[in-house]
Amino acid sequence: MGSKGSTTSGDIASRLTDLWETGSSILETLELRDILSVVTERTRLLFGGSGAAVTFYDPRLGELSVEGASGSLEGAIGARYPVEGTVSQRAIEASRAVIDNNVQDHLVDGALELAPGEPRTLLVVPLRQRTGILGTLIVAGREADPGFADEDADLLYAFGHLAGVAIQNARLLGAETARAERSDTLRAEHEDHITILEDLHAAEVAVASDLELDAVLQTVADRARDLTSAAYGALGVLNPGGTELELFITSGIDASQREKMGGPPKGLGLLGAVTHSTDPIRLRDMSSDPRSAGMPGVHPGMTSFLGVSIRIGDRTFGNLYLTNKEAGREFTERDETVVSMLAAQAAVSIENARQFKTLQRLLDELRQTQQQRDRFYAFVNHDLRNACSGVLMWSERLLLETVGEARDIPEKIRRGSEHAMRLVQDVLDLESLAQGRLETWPRMIVVNDLLQAAMDGIHPEAEKKKMRLRLNRSRSQLRMVADPDRVLQIVTNLLSNAIKYSPEGTDVRLAADLSRDGPEGGVEAERWLAISVTDQGPGVPVEDQERIFGEYEKGGSGRIKRGGVGIGLTLSRRLAEYMGGDLTLQSSPGEGARFTLWMPHGREPEQRSGWIG
Repeated sequence: MGSKGSTTSGDIASRLTDLWETGSSILETLELRDILSVVTERTRLLFGGSGAAVTFYDPRLGELSVEGASGSLEGAIGARYPVEGTVSQRAIEASRAVIDNNVQDHLVDGALELAPGEPRTLLVVPLRQRTGILGTLIVAGREADPGFADEDADLLYAFGHLAGVAIQNARLLGAETARAERSDTLRAEHEDHITILEDLHAAEVAVASDLELDAVLQTVADRARDLTSAAYGALGVLNPGGTELELFITSGIDASQREKMGGPPKGLGLLGAVTHSTDPIRLRDMSSDPRSAGMPGVHPGMTSFLGVSIRIGDRTFGNLYLTNKEAGREFTERDETVVSMLAAQAAVSIENARQFKTLQRLLDELRQTQQQRDRFYAFVNHDLRNACSGVLMWSERLLLETVGEARDIPEKIRRGSEHAMRLVQDVLDLESLAQGRLETWPRMIVVNDLLQAAMDGIHPEAEKKKMRLRLNRSRSQLRMVADPDRVLQIVTNLLSNAIKYSPEGTDVRLAADLSRDGPEGGVEAERWLAISVTDQGPGVPVEDQERIFGEYEKGGSGRIKRGGVGIGLTLSRRLAEYMGGDLTLQSSPGEGARFTLWMPHGREPEQRSGWIG
């Protein structure tokens, strides 16, 4: 019951960084309670839930115990409940993340209870350990819209591996320390175990502190060889398609011998079995296993062998293997633990590196797009505006020197160039709004004078189509505080749009009045000034009424397709919103359209020199 949430590249990168830092933090902590506290609190915050919890699973009793919790689930610490029928059971049995954005019961998972009114949303991932499932990591109570998404599941699943490693480290260390305190006769062995865990912890910290994938994997291979007393080790990374190794790291042989070995293994024999096995493969003597055949002659001689798959859930990233434990000994279960934990860290590192690479590619594409956008606006601002200014200047000069019917041609040129200059300015204003660089000067306006100025400026366009512009003067002294240039720009765009889409010989009405009811979702204001432009065009279907305010959208399925770049309505609405107002549309197919500019009334003008009205 997951959702395909839309997560921007910036959001994914931020949460990956936070999870990386949290993983490093818990790997540096050996106290179980501290780890549980950090894991649950950071999970709750990073995934937007009201509460989070860590449970431990007891397969003998079929029970879950709440060992750590934060937020609204903190009161459940210490509770035990049957695993049967819970979302945790689904996550454990499927060995994957489970999303339920519509939990029917107030008990979201056994004994975990959400308060009345909290969203019934739940995300659960399994926590793994060497011998099976450790328990589950749970976050609940995220807002139901959008609820938890697949991206959340993937991130929490990967983080769950780190949390499982850290929790298991702390539990093992605690168990070994307790046994050492109980029996002096076992002290030497226990101290050795503790040393191994501390060495493993140091290895994980070293891995977590480096962001270069090659260096991380080399550290994993080297530490695995050192901590298991192996003579030789290697780590292979599959390509994203899983068809062959794209990276092969070796440890314990010099560069010349590595070069003689040639390309990476094909993964058809024993290494292929390691890659695709969910359990470690441990051999006392490789020669007794038929899968070990096919080793190149220049390969170092190998006897004992330990190999583990590098994976997250059912996704396989490669393999990590060690050979020739010192003094001819066999690799132990403790060695399996060490190598499995390092392989889990390697899997997270590979996944993070690939995610980072994807994000870098997206950022590069974004930068290229921005550069192209900047070049375009520089061209519009300089070359195109200068060209239009030149045409306008010469048309005005021709009008001064032309009489009679011959004036019609330069007059059309002048109108066309003025229209082109308006379009150029609209494009530049739209970019200034996007960059937050547009300046306004709120001052007192006599509304009817401004509306008359807009009608006078657009009158030639209406006259060409034999249309009538009608101004309804309801209050002759109606005034408002706003930037007159920007309000005039919006009204002119609305009038031009109405003329463009209306049949010849029809009326376009312009009106202004005060209203106590403003636009839905607008800022708080006691009264609003509503300036409306009503045409007798074909109207706009409901499904197109928001789309036509989009950038470079023109008309709609109910309006006649016309020329233009389709930014007039976009710019007008954004200008209105920039000044604290709004631009709305009421229309039905075949019944024309009414665009209304809403501006809050009663504001104080800025104290600068100048006044209009």
